[in-house]
Amino acid sequence: MITVTNDRHKYIGGSEANMMYMNYETATFKKWWSKKLAGFTEDFFTNKAMSVGTILEHDILDLYERVNGVKGSRDDQKIKGIARANTDYIIGDKVSDVKATSKALEWFLKESIPINYRRQLIHYMYVFGLNRASIIAYQVDDELLNNPFEELNEAYLFEIDVKITEKQLKEHKQRLDYLEHCKEMNIFPR
Repeated sequence: MITVTNDRHKYIGGSEANMMYMNYETATFKKWWSKKLAGFTEDFFTNKAMSVGTILEHDILDLYERVNGVKGSRDDQKIKGIARANTDYIIGDKVSDVKATSKALEWFLKESIPINYRRQLIHYMYVFGLNRASIIAYQVDDELLNNPFEELNEAYLFEIDVKITEKQLKEHKQRLDYLEHCKEMNIFPR
């Protein structure tokens, strides 16, 4: 969970990792990069599901630790060059991001997650030098969205292991290095 946000413009965080893979000529990328160069803090977008996810994050991790008999580190933060990581959970050599979503069971059955979450995990693995990644997902429904303070059920808790290759980590580093160079030069990437 991000605890300090007033210096976000200086870094590329996990939630922004997907932006690095966009076509540099798109309006979306140009708007994002303009804010990075100008030093403007990016506006936070939030909706009901995201707010509930924030409320449930530590409860989900409490349930995960209880079910699996483990204890990990929560909310670790680290900076590596232009990259900044605010992780949800680290245990051993594995970083995990917590998601409260109506798609948890679907992701678990398909053994697949959205590409932007994969890139977020790549970012965290790179910054922390870790070897494994997963999504700890909790299946939410309308009832939980309306009352996020009810007790969680382990039947709705899923962990999706996410395979990240050395090639993906290397590409991520190259993209970060290039964008860091562009930021130092105060230019747009090509």
